[in-house]
Amino acid sequence: MTESGTAVPATRQRRSQARANRSRIIEAAITAFAVDPDASMDDVAKAAGVVRRTVYAHFESRDALINGIVDEASADLVAALSRAGEPPENPELATAVLALLAWPVGDRFRVLLSFARKELGEQRILDLMEPARALSIRVVEQGQREGIFSTYLPAETLVAMTESVTITLFDQANSGVITDSGESFAIVCLVLVGISPDRSAEIVADAWKWIRKSVPPVAPGD
Repeated sequence: MTESGTAVPATRQRRSQARANRSRIIEAAITAFAVDPDASMDDVAKAAGVVRRTVYAHFESRDALINGIVDEASADLVAALSRAGEPPENPELATAVLALLAWPVGDRFRVLLSFARKELGEQRILDLMEPARALSIRVVEQGQREGIFSTYLPAETLVAMTESVTITLFDQANSGVITDSGESFAIVCLVLVGISPDRSAEIVADAWKWIRKSVPPVAPGD
C-alpha cells in the first residue's frame, strides 16, 4: 500500500516534469528559429538547457518540432478566444475584439512565418487559424444580415482574405514595420468587410474598452 501510495505522486511528478520540459523546448525552439531559421535540434537543446536526447524524446525530428510549435500556437489561439466567452453582440465590435485577442498569439509565434511555410507549406500555417475561422464567419454573416458589413463577397471568402492578410501583417511585424498591439490588424479586418478606416479606428478603441472590462487577464504561467 505504501509503495502504491508513493507511486502515484512519483508518476505525477514525472508527467509534470515532462510537460515542463516540452514547454521549455518549444520556447527555446521559437527563440532559436527566430535567430537562425536553420537552427538544428542540437541548437534547440542547448537553448533549452537540456540534452539532445530529451528533445528527441518529445519530438522525433525537426519537422515534428516545428509541427509541435504550430499545434501550440493553435492551442493558444483557442485559449485566447475562449477568455472572451461569447463575443459582443455588435458584429463590428466583435470583429475588433476577436482580432485584438488573436494578435498576441500570432505575434508570439510569428517566427513561424520565417521558415515554417517553406518547410510545412502555406496550408499548415492556415490550419492553425482554424479555431477562429468558424467564429469569424459567424460574426461576418451576422454583420451582412444586419446590413452593417458589405456583401460584395461571401463571409467565407472575406474571412479567407483576412487570414491571408494576417500572414502578410506578421511578415511586416517581423520586419519591424508594424509594432502595435493588434490595432492595425483589427482595422484591416474591419476595412475588409466594408467599414471605413476612420470608423474602424473608433471601433478598435471601443473594443479595447470592452476587453478591459469583460475579459479576465491572463494569470501568470498560463
